[in-house]
Amino acid sequence: MADINLLPVEERAHERFALLLKRLSIASVVVLAITAIFTIATLGFFTSLVAKRTQLVADIEASASQINNLKATEELAVVVKEKAQVAQKILAGRTNHRELLNKLARIVPVGVYFTDIKFSAEKVIFSGRARTSADVAGLVSSLLSSEGSQIVSGVTVDSLTSDDAGVYTFAITAQIVK
Repeated sequence: MADINLLPVEERAHERFALLLKRLSIASVVVLAITAIFTIATLGFFTSLVAKRTQLVADIEASASQINNLKATEELAVVVKEKAQVAQKILAGRTNHRELLNKLARIVPVGVYFTDIKFSAEKVIFSGRARTSADVAGLVSSLLSSEGSQIVSGVTVDSLTSDDAGVYTFAITAQIVK
């Protein structure tokens, strides 16, 4: 059968052009839809990454703040420790004068009187009076005894004099036992 062409050639070309436009429009819409879906997916992914980044920055700032607080605490602890060590050394080097004098009071013989007691860092100087030279000798032997050696060591008699009334004046130097 022979093709009967009832439509003019221009109209047929126009229909083909319209069909081509329709197909291009559908293809454009499909490409646009795919692009929109990809864009929305990319935007969602980017938003989640920004949220994670914001959370990480907040965590870093919180950690930095905590570290700075701990640094200050550590510096304070180091300073306090150093000062406590210095104070401990000072306290360890100090003589407990109360205890020393209490022990000394127990061993001093009757008839011996102190007029002056001078303490320095490591030694003590006793000045006083006694009725007899035997009382002074008793004091020295008391200082050299086992109980006296807990108080002082290296006892030396610096001076021993007598006046007209028979009263003996003495000066004794000794090292303090820590």
